[in-house]
Amino acid sequence: MLENSQVSILCIEGNRNNHFAFSSGLERRGYQVRTVGCGAEGIALLPEMSPMLIVINAASLRTNGIRITRRFRALLPECPIVLIVKEGAEEIEASQANIVLELPFTIQKLVNRIRTFQTVENRYVHKLGSLLLNTRSNMVTCNGKEAHLTPRLTKLLMYMMEEPDQVHSREELFQKVWETTYTEDTRTLDVHISWLRHALEEDPRRPAIILTERSIGYRLHVPEIKRDTED
Repeated sequence: MLENSQVSILCIEGNRNNHFAFSSGLERRGYQVRTVGCGAEGIALLPEMSPMLIVINAASLRTNGIRITRRFRALLPECPIVLIVKEGAEEIEASQANIVLELPFTIQKLVNRIRTFQTVENRYVHKLGSLLLNTRSNMVTCNGKEAHLTPRLTKLLMYMMEEPDQVHSREELFQKVWETTYTEDTRTLDVHISWLRHALEEDPRRPAIILTERSIGYRLHVPEIKRDTED
């Protein structure tokens, strides 16, 4: 199961009913939570955030949540959605949410439901040293640095993670990741390697993770996990 700190949650929650607010409780339990006050704000966040799970507190928004849930389902068809509705809410079966929770309930009940998805999400997460790559959300973390990758960058990094410290020729990487037999011009690969370095390296101009093997290609050197040595 993924640790709570590895789970990014987009929480759509109003502030009209503080008694049934859940975002702060999720944060206290270590989840990465981004909270917005309406569905439009949440959708606006998607270009910079790929949530592993969405919590829509429709009760706090004074809506049944059906329209909001459908909008997110259309944009993120595989992302689990938890919909929170007021007691006695109707038509919730049409919401397209994975789980519907009817108030009142405790924060622990919500956490228990989220944990069912943490187990499933684990198959998309690949860890190698200090590298942590989620191939579903396209999120990568390295020594505390986090970035959102394009699907192509995710595929490129995943391919290199499968054989760490193995030298890969430009032609091989281009052929495997771009799924083509044409390898006469691999400049596109070099650009993608540069983007990966900006996502992973502390100093992209002096790479320590994605290394260039002169006249051959590239090699992924897996860094060890940094540890805080301060008292």
